[in-house]
Amino acid sequence: MAPESSSIENLKEAISAATRALAQDPELEISFGGMPSTGSKLVLSNPPVKKSELASFRGKADALACSKRFSSNEIFLDAGSSRLNNLIGKLEEVRVEILGSKKYEGVANNLNARFEDKCKAFVSIEEREDLLEPALESWLRQILLEEKLSKTQSQVLKPWRTLFNDKGSSFKNELLDSLEDQIKFAETSRKLLHALEVDQTDPNEERDQEVSDSDDSNSEENSSDPIEEELSLDSDSSQEMESSETIEDMEINEVDDDAIVDENQEMTSNDSWLERLVEKALNFEYKIYTRDYDEETLADEMCSSEELQRLRRHLDQLMGPSKSTISKLAHRLQRLLMAKQNRSWEFNKEEGILDSSRLHKVILDPVTPLSYKIEKDTEFRDTVVSILVDSSGSMRGRSMTVAAICADVISTTLERCSVKTEVLGFTTRQWKGGESRKRWVEDGKPENPGRLNDIRHIIFKSADTSWRRGQKNFGLMLREGLLKENVDGEALIWAHDRLARRQEQRKILMVISDGAPVDDSTLSTNPNSYLDLHLRQVIHSIETQSPIKLIAIGIGHDVTRYYQKAVTIHRAEELGGAMLDQLTDLFKIK
Repeated sequence: MAPESSSIENLKEAISAATRALAQDPELEISFGGMPSTGSKLVLSNPPVKKSELASFRGKADALACSKRFSSNEIFLDAGSSRLNNLIGKLEEVRVEILGSKKYEGVANNLNARFEDKCKAFVSIEEREDLLEPALESWLRQILLEEKLSKTQSQVLKPWRTLFNDKGSSFKNELLDSLEDQIKFAETSRKLLHALEVDQTDPNEERDQEVSDSDDSNSEENSSDPIEEELSLDSDSSQEMESSETIEDMEINEVDDDAIVDENQEMTSNDSWLERLVEKALNFEYKIYTRDYDEETLADEMCSSEELQRLRRHLDQLMGPSKSTISKLAHRLQRLLMAKQNRSWEFNKEEGILDSSRLHKVILDPVTPLSYKIEKDTEFRDTVVSILVDSSGSMRGRSMTVAAICADVISTTLERCSVKTEVLGFTTRQWKGGESRKRWVEDGKPENPGRLNDIRHIIFKSADTSWRRGQKNFGLMLREGLLKENVDGEALIWAHDRLARRQEQRKILMVISDGAPVDDSTLSTNPNSYLDLHLRQVIHSIETQSPIKLIAIGIGHDVTRYYQKAVTIHRAEELGGAMLDQLTDLFKIK
């Protein structure tokens, strides 16, 4: 065994031992790098390579151990609504972590490092409601641990600080007194959330069980869809979104305030707003030697219909081993999104559906009139999602298969939820420059020519094309000879601008990639960091200046060094756990 491998194994053993000790369960089964599971088994991601990330990684292990030791899944307080129950669940996570922090200083340091990383993923978010959960955790850690918050944690708390201090401070002693009692703490949490007016529900409202019935009917309605026989995603797990190096580590100038986009600003011009913003922010001129040989093409124009059908059948065959674990993302994600989309109630009505949560009052006092509730439509924000797939040579084989499955599953699932989805790809037409390089040679090889290859942008499925019509094109991702080199920065600008021209209210750009941009012809004639810096600035501009939400799926590689919001998967079976929470969070109703 290599020294490095031996060191990693020793680290795994040490973390496993510490986790069992903290959980006070010497028989606790712990594994690394697999699918997270419930019950007596804890599954952690593989240890990080960077020493700076170790404390946060240990914090995740400590959080699971604290939950195992101080919390019981059998104890559950039904607070009356799914939203309120979810918030109380988050507060329960805070409770066990505070208990662990109070008992062990080392655990406190690890959990704080983990929470710091969690907050970094939220600092660029501007919408107040999106910051509720991390802000609430920041505030609770501050008042219950009496610790000074970091700059990042304070920034996350800032939009909510005044409300929390004004209406929540009186609950401090009650929360402290109930830390050791899970039920009492949950009851106090419910009262706290009601006082903060963040639950948006009657505190006595019974959790609506009819959502499940409605969702089941939706599932039955869709059971005839062939995709459900082909696709399944085991979503019994969730993978926490992490953040890594910030834009401060890059050799990039700050963005000029004049370049900031207004969300209401029309971005339909052929002259890309994002491209101008990036050019203004970079500390060098990103050049393109020629666009004459660039190509934007439809997938079905690149080969015959017969070959597309053959490639699609091949993709279906590759999905075969995953059939036993694929079916749940489409169902579970669809059910969650449809519930968010359709279910909202008005209470205390004289007619409608009998409100069962009020029946106990009738039993206690027979003269109390029956109470009814009626369902009202909740406006689900008009949404479009663009999935941008890295179609470079490094993705060949298993990575490309996983990417194709991801695109297929996500697009069909979102379509069932009335969310328009487009699937795009990017590569180059040739290896090592193609026609662009030939022209450069003919022109006498001027220095620093900029991007020196012919890029190819592919539309596998447009947003206005249904999955049934476009799904045959996904097999093209597996075609030999398609995958060459990748210029990620320009591809993101292209995908962003396509979204910007759409009329939908909410726009989400999802990138599926395995790492850094690579174009040998460009990198051999320009500084080594040329494409890398351009990509970083494009990402930074979208994340900080654009109303379009950006997330990434790293295929076999951690892409958090580029993207603030990213998950990493190694197999298609991991998609459910990795994306379920991320997607549902993105689709929260504002």
